[in-house]
Amino acid sequence: MARILVLGSGPAGLASALHLAANHQEVILVEKEERLGGSPRIYNCKAVGECRQCGACLVAERVYQVNSHPRIQVMTGCYISAVHRNNNAFQVDLEGVSGTVRTNVAGIILATGFDLFDPGLRGEMGYGRLEQVVTARDMEEKLMNTPGDWEEELGIMPRVAIIRCLGSREQSRGVSYCSRVCCLYSEKLGRLLADRIPGATVDIFSMDSQRYHPVYATGSMEPVTYIRGMPSRVDRSYDQSLIVKYEDSAQSAVRQGRYDWVVLCPAVLPAQSGQKVSDMLGVARDKRGFIDSVDGSTNQAGVFAAGCCTGPKTILESLSSGQTAAGMLLRHLSSA
Repeated sequence: MARILVLGSGPAGLASALHLAANHQEVILVEKEERLGGSPRIYNCKAVGECRQCGACLVAERVYQVNSHPRIQVMTGCYISAVHRNNNAFQVDLEGVSGTVRTNVAGIILATGFDLFDPGLRGEMGYGRLEQVVTARDMEEKLMNTPGDWEEELGIMPRVAIIRCLGSREQSRGVSYCSRVCCLYSEKLGRLLADRIPGATVDIFSMDSQRYHPVYATGSMEPVTYIRGMPSRVDRSYDQSLIVKYEDSAQSAVRQGRYDWVVLCPAVLPAQSGQKVSDMLGVARDKRGFIDSVDGSTNQAGVFAAGCCTGPKTILESLSSGQTAAGMLLRHLSSA
């Protein structure tokens, strides 16, 4: 039985830890936050009448399984501060509230997640300037903390605009790549809001819909409408509602809409904390800054990567990625 270090407790890290433990390995699961689950910890179930395969419930299940597994040692509020390779093993220093813990591990899985583009860098979109302009993560947390009446939190018959691609696919003011998961995510969030709040209407703005997921680029399926066009500015109206100015690409016209809430979906970025760890280990990154990985492998023997630290992924994809990386590590151990 070998000891394995898993860095990060989002979907990928949880899946890696459980797969390794199920295969009789001792796992140290390190999480820099105080709670397990990563970003999806605050995500709401997106079921509308039936399961929408969002994966939010699976994260909660995996957290419970990890916390109760005898072969998984959980260290929250902790991070790796130093690492030294010793033949086929690694000596790592882990920093936590109790000080430094030094241990040896036979392999490492990086599941350090992602950061989000700072919407405050796009002041014209109103984030930080207008109270009811929020990120999707802000909205998830707001709804999670209001488990009963969402209408009380968002208002009667709220008009909601969801703006995809903020900072994505625009090199001059963000990143050149597509964040990939926003199309499907925003569609599920929009339908959830429309279903849970009587009379709510949702407009979803985007450049277009990418090939990754089967959602609509234009058209209407009430109460959710898809608008092909990127908003250029959000301001406050005289009646305290929000005015979204946008170019309607389908009609080649400049228009504006009136809303109670604007929800921004920022670009998915490589996590800065993850970049520090990958540099420490000498792990290569791709031109976007994500860990360069094929099927969980990296350029460093004994170091594997999973989840969004290798590029934008859904929760289900991250869970699968974590299990794949763990399988590759087990294969590596058997051949060492």
